[in-house]
Amino acid sequence: MLKPDFTRYSLAIFEGERLLHSVSGGGLRPLRDALEKYRDHTGLILHDKIMGLAAARMIVYSGTIAEIAAGVASIPAKAFLEKKGIGLSALEIADNILTRDKSAVCPGEVIALEVQDPDAFLKKIRAMLENPVHIAGG
Repeated sequence: MLKPDFTRYSLAIFEGERLLHSVSGGGLRPLRDALEKYRDHTGLILHDKIMGLAAARMIVYSGTIAEIAAGVASIPAKAFLEKKGIGLSALEIADNILTRDKSAVCPGEVIALEVQDPDAFLKKIRAMLENPVHIAGG
């Protein structure tokens, strides 16, 4: 797998070694947009700077990504991806993904931990992305 270059992007999607998509910026919105854009593809490789459980579940439910390289991944994300057969390599493993100011677990991770049903999870994530509530530092 290509080595991620998180100085150039925070999220990138590759088909083999060919870069299809890259963006800078955090949160789940860039991932959601990329998964939508490439929903007709399978077997893609994702480089994502931060891989929490919400991102992992979105990826699994999309069916487009086969392998992930991350800067930081949460323990719940790692366990979920392993269970679903998606390869993950991460430079660092964290208990959970926190808000930018590190005061709380990020909202997407909270939803992913609390809502087990895939349809209900996606509905809550979609609502969170469309109507973001300001969280200090997050």
